[in-house]
Amino acid sequence: MVSEAFSEFYLCNFNDQVAAEDLPADEALRLLWTRQELWTVEDLREILQRWRAKGKTDLRDFLCLIFAFVQNNFTGPFDKAADCQLQLNLDVDASEKLKASGEELNPNVKTAELLLVAREILEGLLKTHPDSKVLTWWHLRLICLHQHVLDDLAAELYEQFKKAAVLLQAQIQQFESRELQALLLLELANGYLQFHRSDTSSQLLDQLCTHLDVELKVEGLLGVRTKFQQKALPQLCLKVDQLKEQTALTAASKTNEKTQLPKLLLLEDDTRLERIRFVELKDNEVMTLPSVLQALVLAKVKQLKRSQPKDRLADEQLEPYTQTLLYQEHGPLQVRQAALLLNCLQESGQRRTVERSWKQCEECVKLLDRSEEELSLRSRLSYGFAAHLQPKWQVQLQLVDLLRSLGMTKTALDICLKIHAWQQVIECYTSLELRHKAAEIIRQELEKKPTALLYCLLGDAIDDPQCYEQAWLHSKKTSGKAQAYWGNYFYRRAEYEKAMDHFEVSLEINTLQEAILLRCGYCAIQLERWEAAVKSYLAYTHLEPNGFESWNNLAKALIKLGDKQRAHRVLGEALKCNYSNWKVWENYMLVAVDTSHWEDAMRAYQRLTELKQHYLDQEVLTRIVYGISKEDPAGSSALIKRLVKLLGLQSIQHGNEPLVWELAALVAATPLKKAEKLVKSYRAYTPKHLGWETKSEHALKALDLCLEVTELSLAAIIEHNQEESEVMITSQLNSARLAGTSCLNALKKVINVEVTAEQKEKVEELEKQIENLTKIVQERMSAPRS
Repeated sequence: MVSEAFSEFYLCNFNDQVAAEDLPADEALRLLWTRQELWTVEDLREILQRWRAKGKTDLRDFLCLIFAFVQNNFTGPFDKAADCQLQLNLDVDASEKLKASGEELNPNVKTAELLLVAREILEGLLKTHPDSKVLTWWHLRLICLHQHVLDDLAAELYEQFKKAAVLLQAQIQQFESRELQALLLLELANGYLQFHRSDTSSQLLDQLCTHLDVELKVEGLLGVRTKFQQKALPQLCLKVDQLKEQTALTAASKTNEKTQLPKLLLLEDDTRLERIRFVELKDNEVMTLPSVLQALVLAKVKQLKRSQPKDRLADEQLEPYTQTLLYQEHGPLQVRQAALLLNCLQESGQRRTVERSWKQCEECVKLLDRSEEELSLRSRLSYGFAAHLQPKWQVQLQLVDLLRSLGMTKTALDICLKIHAWQQVIECYTSLELRHKAAEIIRQELEKKPTALLYCLLGDAIDDPQCYEQAWLHSKKTSGKAQAYWGNYFYRRAEYEKAMDHFEVSLEINTLQEAILLRCGYCAIQLERWEAAVKSYLAYTHLEPNGFESWNNLAKALIKLGDKQRAHRVLGEALKCNYSNWKVWENYMLVAVDTSHWEDAMRAYQRLTELKQHYLDQEVLTRIVYGISKEDPAGSSALIKRLVKLLGLQSIQHGNEPLVWELAALVAATPLKKAEKLVKSYRAYTPKHLGWETKSEHALKALDLCLEVTELSLAAIIEHNQEESEVMITSQLNSARLAGTSCLNALKKVINVEVTAEQKEKVEELEKQIENLTKIVQERMSAPRS
């Protein structure tokens, strides 16, 4: 094992249980854990002086800068931000230096220079100590913080994150503390989720559950939601089972003993209960979870929310997770804050809870501004990096969305102007029918400090494509966003070729643009550029694997390229995302038939009969029947059995369709069963084709059916199974005779119709067969019964 240059306590997962005597004999480290303030403006001044003079800086200097940056942008309180800014008269443009993949910093970022200097210090430390797992972990955190303060995902940062993640995953067992190992897995899962890699995040969370010997289960328990509900109904409840008591984690009452947690506001509704009241009293007790498990539950609910459809049913499935977190007595502040905000989002769509939702969101914003005397930075940072830190402006934007949904557009507009959320400013002014005001304000901001984003938003506000060109030139041709907005201008006007040209330039700069990948793919389909469509939709499905439309469109492009085998697999993924979309099932069925995946074709056909009333596709049924029959002439496989069942159901639903009975006869096991189904096919054929006896083509088909019925009925005398009695065979012989007789009588009634030689031959043949059948039936009827 490589010896670690820095103590694991430098990871600063602040924990109230750690006492000064537990810390190593490192004065800098003890100051970090015991000093009242984690950093001061004077500390920053000294660090920056050393950095300017190219003096020696250490890990504690890096940590001071990071804590100051996090406090000024994420956790609050924000009272020191102005004093910090006075110390930052650096000869560098941090906004320019911190661009990644053409993405600019959010205009609300305070003291960005601290992040830049911290990054340079960490790079120097990593050169000196390349094998340090503590420094690599901080590098991972730095990447995630950097991504948080950009407006959109940056492919460049994701590549850096992956490299750091791979290194750390290989070193997990080298951390002595089991809790630190768990926190590392949590931060890796959160990081992948931040970059929209939901599947990888889910795998890491499953690994963490195994590591901690815990199981997260959502169960249905009887309970009531309203004050007047008489009958208890199944309600969802989260159970967190710690499978091994001897490896139990430290209680949250010890790790976060001093943290004052914000409470969920009372609902104060005359009908709905504050909480679900379960029938069993023990189920109403709040399960007390250790801090690590609270962070795990939060990460799991975030991952599920990211990977599931955005609807009320999905929110109900997530509710047990958030409810478990909201009623913990002790725990990390950032976990509680994130759980409250998530609950606000879930309750915002319900009439009885929407008011509490926006009031709670307001409280979350106010919490960030509480003074350090009330809530120390150490408490705010405890388990903070494992708990989805959010910048202040993202919390404020959530409040803006809530206010706008309630029709409080002017209040929302005031917040948007304050936090420079110019896109939302345009939307608010549009709602207020004051769109011209948006353009005025953006022009004023451009005069103060022009940015590529402001030029783009001005272009949107006044519908002028020259603004996007100005944005592109202002960024020195590095802004993918400028090209994206430019492409959107043409996309809205259905000028797909021009739009695609700009989208492709944008994606070359930054590949992690979900909306642009979708639009580029759509443009490619409209222009019939199938290879480009495959490239765009494939990249999108890696980012967002749960959108069925993207999978469906990807399959369409693959089919156009002739790659039906791959299209079949792709449509299978589309069905996982939306099991109830009949169009996807129909596409899946057609491709399965083309690629001879008969079992999938039958499954799709069965599902379509459930989704669409009276569904029938005779061509597909015919191809399935002949395809399976060709592969299994003996009719002994499981496919044949499934096909018989499918055709049986189709015969019931579509008994008036002759082809369905004919196909069912093809796969029937014995001559008797084949003959029975062909008789029904004949009986369905004649009423469906009125005047069939006067048309040679239809007459020949009716004769063929009757002839085949007679042959099969005669064959059944010799070849039959034990279940087919002599009475059944005789009955079928008689049915065949009657069907043939009715066919001949109908043909004989027709006069002045020219009859072909082929028809005459078949009429004569059928007459002979009927004579023979009549004789056999009479003999069997008169024969003494044994």
